[in-house]
Amino acid sequence: MQGLHVFDPRVVVAVDLESLVHQDHLLRKVDRILETSFIRKLTAACYASGVGRPSIDPEVFFRMLLVAYLYDIKSDRQLCEDVHHNFAYRWFCRLSLADKVPDHSSFSRIRDRYGEDIFEALFRRIVEICRERGLVPPQSRVMTDATLIAANASLESIVPNEPESPADTPPDRLFRKVSNQTHHSHTDPDATLAQKKGTPQQLKYKVHQSADADSRVILDTHVTTGARHDNQPYLAQLQRIEQRCHVTILEAIADRGYGSAQIIRTLQEQGKRTFIPLWSGRVGTSKYLRGALVYQKEHDRFQCPAGKYLTPTPAIIENHKRYVSSSADCRVCAQSSTCPARTRRSSPQRFVLRNLDQDLFEEVLVRMRDPTFRTKRCERMWKMEGLFAEAKQNHGLSRARYRGRSKVQIQAYLSAIVQNLKRLVAALWCWLITRSQRHPQRHHPNHLACQKADLFNRPVWVSGAPNRLPKYVWLS
Repeated sequence: MQGLHVFDPRVVVAVDLESLVHQDHLLRKVDRILETSFIRKLTAACYASGVGRPSIDPEVFFRMLLVAYLYDIKSDRQLCEDVHHNFAYRWFCRLSLADKVPDHSSFSRIRDRYGEDIFEALFRRIVEICRERGLVPPQSRVMTDATLIAANASLESIVPNEPESPADTPPDRLFRKVSNQTHHSHTDPDATLAQKKGTPQQLKYKVHQSADADSRVILDTHVTTGARHDNQPYLAQLQRIEQRCHVTILEAIADRGYGSAQIIRTLQEQGKRTFIPLWSGRVGTSKYLRGALVYQKEHDRFQCPAGKYLTPTPAIIENHKRYVSSSADCRVCAQSSTCPARTRRSSPQRFVLRNLDQDLFEEVLVRMRDPTFRTKRCERMWKMEGLFAEAKQNHGLSRARYRGRSKVQIQAYLSAIVQNLKRLVAALWCWLITRSQRHPQRHHPNHLACQKADLFNRPVWVSGAPNRLPKYVWLS
């Protein structure tokens, strides 16, 4: 039939790769805000000039990893295959149609060669770009949370630390005795047994993350074994943020897992406002410290219902001060049967234990009832848990891809990098739209439509502050 197009796969045509990537494509937007030439300088020490076979360009390697984590491509093999077929991926990775895509077998070796420090430097550089563009203010409110991710090892890999278990012991009895003190995984010794309420026990890692409360830019991400408590790396993480991100933390916001007296007191001594609830609802609310027993702070003593006093002893027992009554007073007391103070075996003497941090507990309990405190807690919940949900569903943090804490740390850095890049893209998009609405163009009726299609190719920064964006509505 005349005019019917016949496909001929052997026809050779000249293709402009630039024209195949839509102007509104996410990778084009990321490319406009990300200058990756610094990567060659950062990784220069990992290469020897003129020795061995030519290596993968570090910038190409890093851009391919960004593609993998932006689009949650779970394996190096799949990544190389997708870059080979996808024009937008090729364009972003600086690979022409004539260029050969790097082989997947090189990726593991390059990751090991760079190590955790190089990827941390890359993460810090992206945070610095966010700070330069105004997303991270010099004085910041910081929210913190932690999440468990499954390790790349099964329960079948668990072996005893001491291999002298009886050969005739049934496997189910051995499994009931498994703990991190007695067993480890022989495939990934860094992973530990952990679980959340309502979930099965698994080998896991824990990702501890802190972010700016306003922009949700991730300022620090730290991986530990799954058994490590949330609050153990917390103070060191905040100190690391202030030193490496060059910000001053004004507010520290976290959940109950961080609500120990040591953490709250330390942060308050550093001049930070804390919005961290006490780790348990029972802390500071002992029945012996309220009701008929009245604590007199100015004299550091308790007054009993009969008007007698319990005075402190020099001994400190497990961070508690002991207050005791006079045996003579209690022996003749008519209210001894209803006295709320404790007894000492057969002795008529009574005593009360008061935590050394009780004043701090009472202060925090009062603040926890404040509406502002509750608002901060709700804000932290949806922002931080939303970041983890985003990372797990879309950016490669659903489970550990590698074995060993250091490699899982690299995975956490890359996931946080692409999330921060999305914040930069969203910030610029919001600013340009707001600017277009405030300053409509008079000369070209379709200027706004043209600008919207080309948002991230011609950014125009604020006059007088070329690297700073104004306030805007944040997008996730």
